[in-house]
Amino acid sequence: MPTSFVFHLPTKIIFGRPASEALTAELAALAAQKVLLVSDPGLAQLGLVDEFSRAIAAAGIELQTFTELSSNPTTTEVAAGLALAREQNSQALIGLGGGSAIDVAKAIAMLLANGGAYADYQWGGQPITRRSLPLLAVPTTAGTGSEVSRVAVIVDPDNPFKKGVLSPLMFPHAAIADPELTRSLPGWLTAATGMDAFIHALECYTGQRANPYTDELTLAAMRLAWKWLPRATANGDDMTAREQMMLAALWGGMAMDHAGLGLIHALSGPLTGHLHLHHGLTNALLLPYILRFNLPAIAPERRQALNILTGLPADTSESVLVERMTEFVTGLGLPVTLKQLNQPLAGVDWDAIAEETTRMVLIKNNPRPASVADCRAILADMLSEG
Repeated sequence: MPTSFVFHLPTKIIFGRPASEALTAELAALAAQKVLLVSDPGLAQLGLVDEFSRAIAAAGIELQTFTELSSNPTTTEVAAGLALAREQNSQALIGLGGGSAIDVAKAIAMLLANGGAYADYQWGGQPITRRSLPLLAVPTTAGTGSEVSRVAVIVDPDNPFKKGVLSPLMFPHAAIADPELTRSLPGWLTAATGMDAFIHALECYTGQRANPYTDELTLAAMRLAWKWLPRATANGDDMTAREQMMLAALWGGMAMDHAGLGLIHALSGPLTGHLHLHHGLTNALLLPYILRFNLPAIAPERRQALNILTGLPADTSESVLVERMTEFVTGLGLPVTLKQLNQPLAGVDWDAIAEETTRMVLIKNNPRPASVADCRAILADMLSEG
């Protein structure tokens, strides 16, 4: 573990305050008169976008909404939202939703300040030199941590390899974390996004860039998720569980941005892209297999901490810890084998998925080096089980 580190989080965190009230106050402080709200079709259908639109309009602010997003947002969608923002002369943005909506809002805010197209920064190496336009991130899930991170992950349809753009200049100006917004989240989505938060923390805690500061955040996030995620999944109206999970997501997101992720997220990117799966669900699916692969390379004191955190004796064997984590995932109703996905797997290019995984930057932070053959073996295990 490094003995020196830098922790930089310029994002203002507003926790537990009604989101519409916090939003209008922050927009007033920014003196923003023209605002673009980025969200997704699901939230628009639920009426949440209209609800926020009315509150913002009542404050005398001109608002445009952009909700033409997919669950794995593309550069085409970013370009459409950017055109709308430029047409409006937007002075600030709101990202309302899960990681997809917030990441698209981040990308648009960055491009409004720096110019060009997303591909210039994603593939062309163009540096980000100006602070993004003010962005207020309002998460409606407790999982991605995008509201406190400096990265936006957008898919380029012409080059479907998943690659994020990141810069300290891309942090949201404020994260408005209102647990009430997660109340109506379905059980499976609560579980999937919550596992994303748990795995952010787990990969940071066991990764090569872990440091004493992020260790405290990751251990706290994992403890909260282990205790409260089953309750939030079982009863969406349990607001104590919802509040604790939103804290876990914030802490996991902060740690992720500073200590990095690992092989679960590295393999999740290509697997999600090829099979068109939900990101958090894919991470949960991968957890038992990659934990088993990584455990021999994780320091004994960290393995012991994981044992204790999951309610096991400190000296529990690696296989029992893997079994314990597997039971946690299945207890949430999430799949732990590829066959449980109930979708066609014939024709999937597993070799391409394995090769793409080793090109993901995240893999360098994994506690154990992983080759193409290692990744292919993990995928083979996932196919053979169940």
